[in-house]
Amino acid sequence: MVRASAWRTINFFGLTAESHLHSCISPEFIGGKMMVIRTLELGCTLTYEPPSNRPVIGDQPVDLLAVVPSMMWDLVKRQAEGNLPEIRNIIIGGAPVPPPLRAAIAESGLNSFETYGMTETASHIALRKVSNEDDTHFYPLDGIRINTDPRGCLAIEIEGISGRIVTNDIAEISADGGFLILGRADNVIITGGRKVFPEQIERKISHLINGDFIISSRPSEKWGEELIIIAEYDQDLDKSTVLEIFKNILAPHERPRDILTGKLERTTSGKVIRKKLSDSGNKSN
Repeated sequence: MVRASAWRTINFFGLTAESHLHSCISPEFIGGKMMVIRTLELGCTLTYEPPSNRPVIGDQPVDLLAVVPSMMWDLVKRQAEGNLPEIRNIIIGGAPVPPPLRAAIAESGLNSFETYGMTETASHIALRKVSNEDDTHFYPLDGIRINTDPRGCLAIEIEGISGRIVTNDIAEISADGGFLILGRADNVIITGGRKVFPEQIERKISHLINGDFIISSRPSEKWGEELIIIAEYDQDLDKSTVLEIFKNILAPHERPRDILTGKLERTTSGKVIRKKLSDSGNKSN
């Protein structure tokens, strides 16, 4: 399974024994491990650096660079300044690419791909080119088949492996075999009898809020649950103005009713741990 996964990526990017791979992902995680395995399979060159939001990379051309989203801001800046070596392909994993960063990458011209996968699939099983369009589909690599389970969650079949891997990611599969991830099944919020995917709303309003934030919820006598924003910063914010703007870009059932500030919990890899937060430990801004 691991070897087959390595070769799916090798074949997609046309890597050879002459290729240079560079990893900014810790080998503690599957993304870092797979860069080592791809190198061993090819007998090519691998360079590695400890994870940092200011990657060094060096001055030699790179055929495949592995990073997480936060590292891309510095790469985009250096690309504009002409301070990057030639990087033929970049794979971005570990977390979704937020819309402002997506736009910056697309404008930079860096040939970048967002990955979809997990430890259980031995790294990514699908890729999508980073573009200005937020609804660009992921497309499975060779040997991968996808469908959905009764919940609407993505189910993955891998050639040569019996059974299927069922995820908690609610997916929309297109006629041409691509797919979009709408959100996590365990993150869905029911407000006024309507299902809301927090991730979709976050993408729509990310340009209005500085810093990291999430859509969460709190109990409501009227709606059952009402949407709120938890923003990880503490600065003056004209909350009423922002909430008014939401009326122009969000459907009524998608609109947050309040903005709170508070620390967001994260995993060791930097992913936000989502919870349906109460007012406890957070403060209205």
